[in-house]
Amino acid sequence: LLLSLLIALFGAAPAFAGVSQVRLKLPLKPRLPLRGNELIALAPFVVVQDAERARDKRLQNVDLQAEFHRFLKKQIDKKTKLEVVETPPEFKLPTQNLAELGRATEFWKAVGISTGAEIIVSGTLEFKVEDRSGYKTEPYQSPVNGQTYYRQVYVEQTGFVFDIVFLVIDGRTGEKILQDEFKDFRQTGGRRADELQGLFENLFSLENQILNLFVAREREADRYIFTD
Repeated sequence: LLLSLLIALFGAAPAFAGVSQVRLKLPLKPRLPLRGNELIALAPFVVVQDAERARDKRLQNVDLQAEFHRFLKKQIDKKTKLEVVETPPEFKLPTQNLAELGRATEFWKAVGISTGAEIIVSGTLEFKVEDRSGYKTEPYQSPVNGQTYYRQVYVEQTGFVFDIVFLVIDGRTGEKILQDEFKDFRQTGGRRADELQGLFENLFSLENQILNLFVAREREADRYIFTD
């Protein structure tokens, strides 16, 4: 089946040719045009809260801002040569609206001057329980006549969703350099699963994409080689 698919995609191969599947590590260039040793300020993120999260006491017990800040600082310190500078404890964003934050050039320029940061990172964070349960179509083969049919089955799928929007600002000009979103869904064994564990499972799943904003990373991908 695999060989037939490859022939359909790439044209007929000689009758004696075979196909080998290999897994390669492909280099990914950093998304930001950095020297690599800049001073970077981690500003607060806007924590997005919907009605569901407001009702869920478990999620209220998670300090999303603090946990994400610790995670991001640790990863940058450990896996890049960027130098993190802290914003003061009383630091407050001028607005909770992401679009307005991206346009607040004078505010960010002042932050750059006060901290000495060449790059400033902010954005939005959203962490919630999401129920994706529902009916889905799946094929099955009849034991009577061998025909393949399709049927509706109910699939229960509940888990944690972590949605991060990064807003990266030039600390010298206050201008937005980049805005990017990363989102991950981790299925749990039920609604009573540990929320802090779910949060870090989301974060570790997104770690490579987040770090690729700042430094080169590798991505594994399957490739196919025709052999005689």
